[in-house]
Amino acid sequence: MLRLSAFLTASLLVATTSHADVYRFVDSKGQVQYTDRPETLPAQRLNVQSQRTDTVAVQERAAEEAKQRDATTQTQQSSDKSAADKAKAQQTAATDKADRCTKARERYDQVMTAQRLYSTDTNGERVYMDDKQIDQARASAKQMMDTWCN
Repeated sequence: MLRLSAFLTASLLVATTSHADVYRFVDSKGQVQYTDRPETLPAQRLNVQSQRTDTVAVQERAAEEAKQRDATTQTQQSSDKSAADKAKAQQTAATDKADRCTKARERYDQVMTAQRLYSTDTNGERVYMDDKQIDQARASAKQMMDTWCN
């Protein structure tokens, strides 16, 4: 906002400067010089035309530039926010995978070291597994561990 007010003040100062005559002269070193105060110099008056600054157009242009800056700032903020969201999602996924890996390893260790394996039926009672079911449970536990612990 400070920049906008400084810009408008400067543009108004430029717009309100009075029309001054411009003179061209050659100095003692042969260089062309321009001045608005010829005083005693032998100078040639130049006809310089300038346009008045339209303050409404300046204000509209300043407002448009402010909108563009705001849009750019919002775009940058949203991209920063989306990058932070992606990082958080990746961190959450990595934590979840690590937890599942730990549980899969524990399950595999239980299946491999247990004397007798059982499952629970619908009534909540234990049903002990035969050798074929034990081999299937071990293979399943190994597959889950391999899946989550890559």
